[in-house]
Amino acid sequence: MRETHFGRHDIRKFLLTIVLAGAFVFSYAQNVGEYYHDVTTKEWNFQIFAHTAGFGIGFQHGRTPDLYNKHFWEVQLMTNKHPKSVRSINALYENVRPVRYGQLYSLFFLQGGYGYQRTLHLKPYWGGVQVSFTLSAGPALGIGIPCYVEVLNYNTGFSEIVRYDPDRHNLNNILGGSQLFTGILETIVRPGFYAKTGLNFDFSKKDYKLFSLEVGAQIQMVFPFIQQMAFNPAKKFYLTGYLAFNFGKRIGRIR
Repeated sequence: MRETHFGRHDIRKFLLTIVLAGAFVFSYAQNVGEYYHDVTTKEWNFQIFAHTAGFGIGFQHGRTPDLYNKHFWEVQLMTNKHPKSVRSINALYENVRPVRYGQLYSLFFLQGGYGYQRTLHLKPYWGGVQVSFTLSAGPALGIGIPCYVEVLNYNTGFSEIVRYDPDRHNLNNILGGSQLFTGILETIVRPGFYAKTGLNFDFSKKDYKLFSLEVGAQIQMVFPFIQQMAFNPAKKFYLTGYLAFNFGKRIGRIR
């Protein structure tokens, strides 16, 4: 089965959709309903991400000087699967682990930085959805865990777990994969940066609770580049679309 992935053209259309949607909501919201809110000064929330190359988790802590502006710090951990990484099982053997043939590293991004969120549409007093534009950026670490495979040793007749080497291991001698953290002591760490932007839709029913969905795009880049897959050049940057669910709390009422 052919695997599809988020291309550059799709990302451009995705970002254009976000901008146009934000502009529409902003223009429509100017005269819709009356607003009444308890003003809070701080808020924090956890995040669960699903993006076009994997999943992620995160945490944000920010301050809200007024109803329209939010300044925050965030930290996130993202997985990143190469579009050519396909999980398969060697049907000739029983009780073997799935293997991603050709994969050199399992890649993660640990990123954290400063962000700004601008409210485009306040939630009316009778309820509804608050819409905001968000932008964040900062340093990132690319974390590559080497992939190990189970291979057949023809000299001993037994199997063994070894680090995958595309020059020595192929479909003829690979029995299966290994546990994810088998090669954790050989992890490589590469410095870089990230940037993220999107639209945030807050559907909290109470001013002191935070429940929202965020849709947007993010980019990561690390140096030197990490080659995830054998027989494929290392990516210079990683561009993905994402959907995030945020849940947390607002505190610090101004009287």
